[in-house]
Amino acid sequence: MEEITIQQPLCSQCNTEITLETKFCTNCGFPENGDEKEKAIYHAKKAMKKNQIKDNDKKINSARTTLYWMAGIFFVSGLFLFFILDDIGTLIAGVILAVIYLVLAYWSQKKPFAAILSGLLLYLMVIALNVIMEPTTLFKGIIMKIIILSFLIKGVYSASQNSKE
Repeated sequence: MEEITIQQPLCSQCNTEITLETKFCTNCGFPENGDEKEKAIYHAKKAMKKNQIKDNDKKINSARTTLYWMAGIFFVSGLFLFFILDDIGTLIAGVILAVIYLVLAYWSQKKPFAAILSGLLLYLMVIALNVIMEPTTLFKGIIMKIIILSFLIKGVYSASQNSKE
């Protein structure tokens, strides 16, 4: 005796089994039994989401690059100030901050939100400590500080958007 199996229909987008009465796929949301307008809306939203993810990835990469740059800046400025001021504490602080930023930049490949947010908070803390020690440092290099902060803030926002999706 031959056994007859009835094959369930599959979603044309994600190959998930659906019933004949199902209008929307429970997995991907495609309107399998919807009209052409609903299908067009689905594809438009999918394309917009893909473009948003690409844009977010670019901003995250910019923030990651900023973390690498900050590691270099702290290392070079620590060396420079060591030779100018002959202060080993400045050199050690610069090297420690450089290593932290290198680790954060590397970590941002796996956990971009946490790494970039940590880098942003650390940078704000360094600025605050410098202002406490010498208040005029707030305005020194203000344009560079604003650029660094903008890259990091955009990176944090984009990473948070990508982690929600």
